[in-house]
Amino acid sequence: MTRIILDTDPGIDDALALFLALASPEVQLEAVTTVSGNVGVDFTTSNALALLELARRADIPVARGSARPLLRPPVYAAYVHGSRGLGYLALPAPELSPVTSHAVDVIIETIMNAPGEITLVPVGPLTNVALAVRREPRIAECMREVVIMGGALRVPGNTTPVAEFNIFVDPHAAHVVFHAGWPIRLVSLDTTMQVELQRGQVDALAASGSPVTTAIKQMADFYFDVFAPAYGVSAFHMHDPLCLAAAFMPDLLTWESVYVDIELQGALTLGQTVAYFRDTDARPPNMQVAVAVDADRFMQLFLERIRQRFG
Repeated sequence: MTRIILDTDPGIDDALALFLALASPEVQLEAVTTVSGNVGVDFTTSNALALLELARRADIPVARGSARPLLRPPVYAAYVHGSRGLGYLALPAPELSPVTSHAVDVIIETIMNAPGEITLVPVGPLTNVALAVRREPRIAECMREVVIMGGALRVPGNTTPVAEFNIFVDPHAAHVVFHAGWPIRLVSLDTTMQVELQRGQVDALAASGSPVTTAIKQMADFYFDVFAPAYGVSAFHMHDPLCLAAAFMPDLLTWESVYVDIELQGALTLGQTVAYFRDTDARPPNMQVAVAVDADRFMQLFLERIRQRFG
């Protein structure tokens, strides 16, 4: 059993990652912590609560986190996810409330209470995670693993020509997290762009008429109707679900030990993830990075799990 904290900014693909976690018997979801990213933290928190209610998992605590990056003004991606973050999906206001503790405190307390057992899976900007390890550096020694969705190593960025969204939003937080001295797996655009959900697959899932599969269709339809035509794409890339799967089934991906750093000064390259694949003697690796993925196997896993749990 993999005990996971999901740090997230729902977000359509964040919602799919959450559903995959709930549908996977290998996962014990300890908490959901929210952060500003795809939309503001008020929306990401409300979305997390409403999605858990929809999935009938009101037992999982949600903690509201950081409203802005460490140093930069907030950056959002409503053009991808819709103004509230979940595309066409309009869920009722959640009856649940977030816990009174801040996300940073929940991360620290959960890890310190179960040394060596917690996997942290941040699939949004890394603001909460950086603040947690700065406030309590001992969590780096107590963490089982940090599995991060972010970066673009050998491929273009999706926000600037060189920067991926999560890292671009808070590059200073990413720099802190990358150098905190804990075990890291990085799932970047190099692999997530290879994993595609087709509209026909969404329609087939939604044919069951269940609340969750209907919600998935309403979210994905916005992407296919609004974002995809404007940006010349034809499939939904499963960034966050792949990262979540990597936390409990890492053999879906091929990993390489690499030193990765963050560009913090460049006027045109802020947030670029710079990977040293060759110079490993001068720069000892600080993480495992995913360099290949069995895309068909992952998509089969995702679709089967959603059908079995929510279909």
